Amino acid sequence: MPQKVQVRLDAPFFCKGLRSEVHIQKCLDAFVEANAFSFKQSTCYKCVQGQRVRNLIARS
Repeated sequence: MPQKVQVRLDAPFFCKGLRSEVHIQKCLDAFVEANAFSFKQSTCYKCVQGQRVRNLIARS
């Protein structure tokens, strides 16, 4: 049986798109906002890393 991964929203990681260290919560918020409102000029719009973070949160 697969074990669920606990994700800390205050955990930092290096964002390739923003080229800086951000917290998972900030990444998730920016990714969802950019894609929900189609902010195509945003770095977070259709970001592969942001999608991975979102999927990781959804599974936890």
